[in-house]
Amino acid sequence: MKLCSIVFVFGLTAFQFLLPSTIVNAQEATDSCNSTLPLNDLAFDSSLLQCVEGWKLQNYILRYVKTVENTWEFILSAPDSGAYIAIGFSINGRMVDSSAIVGWINSGKGDVKQYLLAGKSPDKVILDQEDIKIVNGSLKIQSVSSRLYMSFQLTAELPRERLLYAMGPAGFFPSSPEFRLMVHQFVTTSTIKYITGPATFGPTMSPSPATTPASGPSLTPSSAYSLSPSLLFFGIGLLALKFY
Repeated sequence: MKLCSIVFVFGLTAFQFLLPSTIVNAQEATDSCNSTLPLNDLAFDSSLLQCVEGWKLQNYILRYVKTVENTWEFILSAPDSGAYIAIGFSINGRMVDSSAIVGWINSGKGDVKQYLLAGKSPDKVILDQEDIKIVNGSLKIQSVSSRLYMSFQLTAELPRERLLYAMGPAGFFPSSPEFRLMVHQFVTTSTIKYITGPATFGPTMSPSPATTPASGPSLTPSSAYSLSPSLLFFGIGLLALKFY
């Protein structure tokens, strides 16, 4: 009975002291099309922004607006998971031959780069290749309440409607001078209608085992099933109390 009591008390203590911080962090990292955009340096009325859930599984929120003739402003919001975030504009819905805007914050410094994805090998991911026309000086990224907000402007009568969203491996950030990208951890596709708004979604994909980066994060049993460590300990305590 003493063993059962110890396990139960340990689980209850973990539940009380660890779980609240987990909940707070999850709330801070959440965004939706009904949320107020927490950015103050916009050069346009934020109420004009259209909004879509770009990637529901990863809580990527895409806001956009046509500001002037043939100029579009985009703001991609995503959880700050210590990895790069990316949006790609594709001709045919595939990654190859698409143009990607990739952003990250490392040690408090933000970077946003444009890449042409000319092929699947690293040497085919070409930095600063203008496949789509990005307005000079418009690439920005900032972190607010555990979320990344990446913004940019592009020039087009109508931007490409086939979009890709990607998340990089945790802890990896492209570095100067080449800013080489490591293969994404997850990627998904969607189609957006800029005039009507709603988007349709393709499947979420991850790299094949052969291309998964060795430095990518691994899931513990608790996080793999969306359980925090505190909930896991609490459940163990309850089970011990029931069957002892």
